[in-house]
Amino acid sequence: MSDRSEGPEGDSNKKKVKFKLPKKGQEVTLPLTISVDGLAKLLNVPNFHLLRKMRRIGMDKLANNYILSNEEAADIALEYDVVPIIPEDKGPELYPQKIPDDMSAHPLRPPVVTIMGHVDHGKTTLLDTLRSSSITATEAGGITQHIGAFSVDLKSGQNITFLDTPGHAAFSAMRARGANATDIVVLVVAADDGVMPQTKEAIQHALEADVPIIVAINKCDKPGADPSTIHNELLKHGIQTEELGGDIQAVKISALKGTGMDELAETIVTLAEVLDLRAEVDIPAHATVIESQVEKGRGSVASVLVKRGTLRAGDVVVAGTTWCKVRGMTDDRGKTVKSAGPACAVRVMGWKEIPRAGDLVLQAGSEQNAKDVVANRIEKRTNRERLATISELNDDRRSENERSESTREAEIAFRRAAASFKKGLRTTYPTKAEFMQKVSKADATSEASSEAAKLETPVVPIVIKGDVSGTVEAVSESLEKLPSSKIRINIIGTGVGPVTESDVAMAGAGSQGVVIAFNVKADKKTLSVAKREGVEVKTFRIIYNLLEDVEKMLVSRLPPTLVEEIRGEAIVQQTFDITLRAGLTTTVAGCRVTTGAVARSNKMRILRNGAEVHMGPASSLKNEKHDITEATKGQEFGISFDDFEGVKEGDIIQSLHYNEVPQKLN
Repeated sequence: MSDRSEGPEGDSNKKKVKFKLPKKGQEVTLPLTISVDGLAKLLNVPNFHLLRKMRRIGMDKLANNYILSNEEAADIALEYDVVPIIPEDKGPELYPQKIPDDMSAHPLRPPVVTIMGHVDHGKTTLLDTLRSSSITATEAGGITQHIGAFSVDLKSGQNITFLDTPGHAAFSAMRARGANATDIVVLVVAADDGVMPQTKEAIQHALEADVPIIVAINKCDKPGADPSTIHNELLKHGIQTEELGGDIQAVKISALKGTGMDELAETIVTLAEVLDLRAEVDIPAHATVIESQVEKGRGSVASVLVKRGTLRAGDVVVAGTTWCKVRGMTDDRGKTVKSAGPACAVRVMGWKEIPRAGDLVLQAGSEQNAKDVVANRIEKRTNRERLATISELNDDRRSENERSESTREAEIAFRRAAASFKKGLRTTYPTKAEFMQKVSKADATSEASSEAAKLETPVVPIVIKGDVSGTVEAVSESLEKLPSSKIRINIIGTGVGPVTESDVAMAGAGSQGVVIAFNVKADKKTLSVAKREGVEVKTFRIIYNLLEDVEKMLVSRLPPTLVEEIRGEAIVQQTFDITLRAGLTTTVAGCRVTTGAVARSNKMRILRNGAEVHMGPASSLKNEKHDITEATKGQEFGISFDDFEGVKEGDIIQSLHYNEVPQKLN
C-alpha cells in the first residue's frame, strides 16, 4: 500500500487526512449494488477521495448515499488498481441439450408449418379444409385471435403440424413467435387483395427467422382476381417466386372450394423431405409454449409444441418462472394422450402458474429441482429489476440531499442572525421559523411543479384480462402504441382468466380506472362492485372493436376544443352615458347590426382599427328601452358592458359563439 495525505477537494484550510491506498492487484468482491459510502469502506479510502475518482471518470451529481451497480463500482475500483470480482450469477438452472452434429441416426419427424398472412386472407379456412373442420365458425368476427396448433393427416399418410397465426396488426408478437417456432412458412395472400400490411410483416418475420417460404395464392376463384399480379407485388418485398426465376414455390388455391389443396400439401411434403427434418425422441422434452390460459375445472393450461425429446404424463417441466408436473395432456381435438414426441402440439395441465407464450419448456429431474430453478430465475429477475430502479432511486436521494442541504444552510443563517443580535447588529432576535419557512416554500414550489408536470397529461389506469396469455400480450402492446401526447394509458395489471373483484379494486385504486376483458367475462357480483367503485368493465371479443372503443373512451375523457364562430357584427354609431340607480352611470353603445345577428348570450369582442380592445359578455342588450335576446341584420340596438366603459364610435362589435369539437388522439 502507498501512503497518501490529502484534504477534501476545494477545502485547502482543512487538515490533511492520512490514508493508505489499496494494494495493487488486490481482489475486491462486489455485491449486486453498493452505496458510494459502502464502496469507500470496502476499498478503505476516504469518501471525498472516492468521489474525486468518480468525477474523474465522468460520474457527476454524486453523494455518499448514492447507489452504484456492481459494474459502476468495478469501473471505480479499477481506478485504484485493484481487481474487482463480480460473483457469477450462479444457481440451479436448466439448459437445452446440445444438438448432435450428425442427426442421420435419429428418426424423421413431422414438419411444423406456420400459416401466416394478412387478416381475412383465408388462413384459417385453409386449415379447415385440410383437417375437414370448421375453426372459422367458432372465431369472433371470423378472424383468428390466438395461435392455433393442429395436427393434420394428409391423404398421402404424411402428418403435418400446422400453426395458425392471427393476421390482425395487434398480434405482431404472436406472428413472430409462429415464425420462430416453425420449419416452413406458408404465406397466404388473397388474389383479390394483394400484399397488405400484415403480409409484409409476415414476410419480414419469416426472412428474419431464415425459414423456407411457400406462397399460397388464395381466392383465385373470385371474379376479377388476378393471381399473376401477386408475384410482382411479392418481388417488391424480397419474395421471388419460381414464376419470376426465383426458388420460392407459389401455389394457386381456393381454400373455400378446396381447389389446389392437394398440390399445396404435396409442395409442403416435398420441401419437408428436402429439409430432412429429424429429432431425438429418447431425451428429456424440449418444447415451446404456444399459448396459455386458465380453464374452469382444469386450472392453468398451456398449449406447447414439443421440439425435441418426448413429453410424458407425470414429467416435471419448467417454463420461465413457473413449473408443472404434467397431470394430463390432450391433442388439438381434445383426445387424451399419454406422450407427445417431436413436432407434436399438446395442451398440458398441471401448471402452478400460467407460463408466458414463447417460454422455453425444459424437463427437470424432480419437483425439488424444478422449484429450485424457478426460485433462482425469480431471484435473477428481481436483481435485474433492482438494477433498473437505481437511477430513479438516486434521483430521489438527490432531492433528499438538496432538501437536507437547504435545511442546513437555513440553520447556519439562523445562527448567524442570532449572533448578529447579540453583537447589536440586529434589532430583533430571529426566530428559527422564518428561516425554515424559506426551505418549506422551496420544497412546496418544487413539489407543486412536479405535480403540475404529472397533471399535464391525463392518465387512465387500465387492467387487462384475457382468455390466453398471447391475447393479453397483444392487447397490452396495441394499447401502449396508441398516441399518448394528450392522454395516456397506464397498464397497472394484466392477467389470464375472468375479471375478479381484485381486478376492479386495482383499477379503482387510481381514478376513473377501466378493466378491459378480452374473451372473458365478469360475474354479477364483480360487476356490482365495479359499478359501486365507479370502474368501467369493458368486454370484447374482437380486437379491432376493442381498439376502436378504447380510442373513443380516451377521446371522451379529453376536454373538447372550443372553436370560435363569429355569429354577427355591429358598428357603434354613438355612445351615451346613462345614469343608473344610486347615482351610478354606465356607457351604452348605440349600434347597428351589419352582418348576421348579435345575441345577448354570446361573448362580445370589440375591435378598434382592427385591434382587439375588449373581450367579455354584454350586461344588457336593448331595443327602444326593451330588453331583447338578439338583434338581427339592419336592426339598431343599445349594448353595455359591466367591466368596460371605453367603447367608442366606429368600434366594431363581434358576437362570438364557441362550438365544442371533440379532440383527436393524434
